[in-house]
Amino acid sequence: MKRRDLMKGMAGAAAIAAAPAAVIHAGNTWAAANDDAAAPQGAEESGDLHTEQYRGRTITVSKSTEKVHIDGRELHLMKLGEGAYLSATCHYRFEPTPLAAGRQAVDELRGANLLPSAGHRHA
Repeated sequence: MKRRDLMKGMAGAAAIAAAPAAVIHAGNTWAAANDDAAAPQGAEESGDLHTEQYRGRTITVSKSTEKVHIDGRELHLMKLGEGAYLSATCHYRFEPTPLAAGRQAVDELRGANLLPSAGHRHA
């Protein structure tokens, strides 16, 4: 193998390795530029319920049961011992509140409807 071929192969491998970082950076830049559009609007407090519009979706959170509904469909949440929440739509990001988990789920759905959970129950 010639030195020139080795250098071409190394340059190609470096370009392939850098591609995911460039995609992630581009996504973060886009998200930062569009954060204003994602700001919650029209939050309402009604006794036990907190309802708000987020990215065109209605998020309702029950304060007593900590259940979250997106457009009337329940979002399956898992409460962790550290006071963090995971949603069924994103198992990789902990959120500090059920409302934040609901917002993250709306972001992950990207306009798709939330499907009903298949009876997952944690004791």
